[in-house]
Parts: sequence; structure tokens; C-alpha cells
Amino acid sequence: MTAPTPRLSPTAGFVNAMARHAIRGLDARVRELEGEVADAREAGHALRIARDFNASRAAGYIDRSGLDSPRETA
Repeated sequence: MTAPTPRLSPTAGFVNAMARHAIRGLDARVRELEGEVADAREAGHALRIARDFNASRAAGYIDRSGLDSPRETA
């Protein structure tokens, strides 16, 4: 014997459709926010690298002599 096909009441079908619609909209918003978080994280890494580079240069660990002046050709 086969089981009867499940059916939703009209109200339950409407609620189900509205829930699916809301979830689709929220999925798009979540992807958008994840992109913004990734951009902010990347900007933070760039600032941290720049800060570390400046600290190393200020401490004298980076020798830029010869890099700032134009090369002399022989």
C-alpha cells in the first residue's frame, strides 16, 4: 500500500512560500555582507603591513639607500 501524498493547507502553503521568499532575499544579503567583511579584512591587513613596514624602517632595519636616488649608468 502506498502512502498518501502530503498536502499543505492553503494557509500553510502561503506561509511556506513567504518563508522561501524571505530566505532567498536574506541569502543575497548575507553574501553582500560577507563581501563587505572580506573587503574590510583586506583593508585591515594592508594597513597592518604598512604599519609594520614603517616601524621597521623607523627602527633602521630597512636600508633604502640607493633605492630612492636614480641609478647612475656606467
